[in-house]
Amino acid sequence: MKKVIGFTTTIPVEVLFAGEYEPCDLNNVFITDVDSLRYISRAEQDGFPKNMCNWVKGIYGVVMEKHIETVITVMEGDCSNTRALAEILSYKGVTIIPFSYPYDRDKSILKREIEKLMKALSVDEKQVFAIDRKMLHVRAMLEKIDIMTWKEKMVTGYENHLWLIRSSDMLGDFVNYGTMCENFIKGLMKRDAIKGIPIGYIGVPPMVSDLYEFIESLNAHVVYNETQRQFSLPFLSRGIVERYLAYTYPYGIFVRLKDIQQEVKRRNIRGLIHYVQAFCYRSIEDVILRKLTGVPVLTIEGDLPKPLDGRTKMRIEAFIEVLKHNKEKDL
Repeated sequence: MKKVIGFTTTIPVEVLFAGEYEPCDLNNVFITDVDSLRYISRAEQDGFPKNMCNWVKGIYGVVMEKHIETVITVMEGDCSNTRALAEILSYKGVTIIPFSYPYDRDKSILKREIEKLMKALSVDEKQVFAIDRKMLHVRAMLEKIDIMTWKEKMVTGYENHLWLIRSSDMLGDFVNYGTMCENFIKGLMKRDAIKGIPIGYIGVPPMVSDLYEFIESLNAHVVYNETQRQFSLPFLSRGIVERYLAYTYPYGIFVRLKDIQQEVKRRNIRGLIHYVQAFCYRSIEDVILRKLTGVPVLTIEGDLPKPLDGRTKMRIEAFIEVLKHNKEKDL
């Protein structure tokens, strides 16, 4: 049986597969559980304050409840609370492997971080290269699913979200995940094109459970999931270091903004929904995003893993009506 290694956000998962470990994105375990609130409760019972990000508490709860013995914690390039989380997990007896993305995107520093991770897991460069080549086929299919969301319009926004977000660990088995992708793509051929005004989703993946379902009920089609797409690493022609340099999420708002602006234009997006998590420092970035994306932006905030509240539904509905009105004026 393979040893499970958890991680707090997307890391060079090729290294884990090369070492024959089973990678586990702790975020995905937390948010897909039918009783995800129990992980938050576990954290609060162990002393975590109520007025902090529930993603952090959820990750902690998963590690404790699932008895995960080793966790890769991303100290730079993700949540500002990760260092404290790593200290608490270490205190609880969990083996911590730190990993950092250099804020200035220094290639030599990132290369060194990947090499440190390889050393910690007793993996050599040849093994990583071999796995990297094999995984390109899966990444190419994920890119195809993304393209079929906005170009052929056969994939719903939620399906796009699900396939791309799960690519962070590929459910622990990239070969099987590739087969699942192939079967999903084959099934799309029988569908009609999805109608609806094209909108984009930016920000961290949502904690609210029914966001995509509600958006689509308003005759809108989410054709772009910013962060989820980045998790799938759609940079196929590059080596592993270059690929994780091209990955925008860890490197600040202006790197992300360039990608957002490009995809807004390419996918003919009429407006963006920016999701921010309560008590997350990234919500401050909304000030810049609202000014520079080039299309209308609606910012919504989530806190707990539960359905949308009535007020947020009304705001989304009004926003989409405005986008439809703007489109009619442009015709």
